[in-house]
Amino acid sequence: MQLVKSGDVYKIARITGAQDNLLGVTFSDHPGEIELVALGAEDTRKVRAEPGEVLRQVTAGLAEINRELGTSYCLSKIFYLPSESAANSVYELLIAALVKKLEAGEIVEGS
Repeated sequence: MQLVKSGDVYKIARITGAQDNLLGVTFSDHPGEIELVALGAEDTRKVRAEPGEVLRQVTAGLAEINRELGTSYCLSKIFYLPSESAANSVYELLIAALVKKLEAGEIVEGS
């Protein structure tokens, strides 16, 4: 998995032979409403990741990793590709990996 920071957005990509996923987040100092941002062209025939499911997975994964690491990360925005699959709780895994890499200082400044 590759973690890149672009401005205030942290992006993590998981690339496998069968399925690729991208998650971007903007952190907040305080808990509050989280804005969901669908990236890419809006072709409703190709939607595989429903916004509510993405939000559920990301917030559940963030809560779990915060408990595990004793951290208190909060989000203000979630960026995702609707054409990607949300199967197998992939967004829970991505947010956990992102926070672990962030805590380990494994950040690449990029675009």
